[in-house]
Amino acid sequence: MKIKIKKTCLALSCAAALPLIASANEPDISFYGSLRVIAEAADHENGDNFQDGLSRVGVNGNHDLGDGLSVFANYELKVDLAEGEIGSETSNDARQSYVGLKGDFGTVQFGRYWSTYYNAIASAPDQLLLNSAPVYYTLDPNFHIGKSAMYTSPSINGFQVSVLYSDEAEQGQLSSTYQVTDRLRVAVGFIEDDQNDAAGVSAYYKGNGYYLSGMYMDKDNTGKGFDIISGVSSGKSTYTLGVSSYKDQTDTNNSNNDFDAIILGYQYAIHPSVQAFVEAWSWDGVLYGVPDSKSARFGLKYDF
Repeated sequence: MKIKIKKTCLALSCAAALPLIASANEPDISFYGSLRVIAEAADHENGDNFQDGLSRVGVNGNHDLGDGLSVFANYELKVDLAEGEIGSETSNDARQSYVGLKGDFGTVQFGRYWSTYYNAIASAPDQLLLNSAPVYYTLDPNFHIGKSAMYTSPSINGFQVSVLYSDEAEQGQLSSTYQVTDRLRVAVGFIEDDQNDAAGVSAYYKGNGYYLSGMYMDKDNTGKGFDIISGVSSGKSTYTLGVSSYKDQTDTNNSNNDFDAIILGYQYAIHPSVQAFVEAWSWDGVLYGVPDSKSARFGLKYDF
């Protein structure tokens, strides 16, 4: 599976950026944030702590340039409420940092952002507060992908294509989504890597008061598996059940990192911008380096 994504992405990005820019309006700047705290009780040594739940603050910019063309930008910082810190000691301080153009040709953007593969494949089951698609997160660490260029086509009869190349990850990505109906979306995605290529499919269905979504992913010489999640809403409450199964396929004889996991979740909307939540995890096998265990998380999220 060798898709020549790098040259395609760079060519499309350059071609899409050619229209002349004529500015007539003032830029629209907005600030936002999502602050999350978690208390966790667990059977393993990494648990039983008070931690941040992937909090972030950011700024969005958008400027209508006229003639159907606009420029947009984003800078989003990691925030650690538990430690009272901004940024990260182990990775990039910015979760996202990009600038791009949007027009009749689609969108083209440059920087760091959610990868096209994540948007098409992993976002379907990743519905809870913290890493609720464990098979995906086990197989793909590049969900925020930097030093990259991405082109996304306009939607044509429900079809949309996105292509990305990242110099940081030294990989190309290609995805295609199809909005079958207002309720059903399906997608396919590919990652071309110098070492191990990957492919995946996903589906997301939203009914009246419930949703069902999932993905299947296979990465060469690494592993394969699925994440499936479903949620039912009643009033201000949402009840969630997730199931994941992973089969390790590394070339080492001593590797045994298979796992089967179940996730139970409950979310209560105190306010449209404030949510209390409980998540319970139980797994057999090795999940995120921890064998055969279970944990419970309690937390609060405030979006603004």
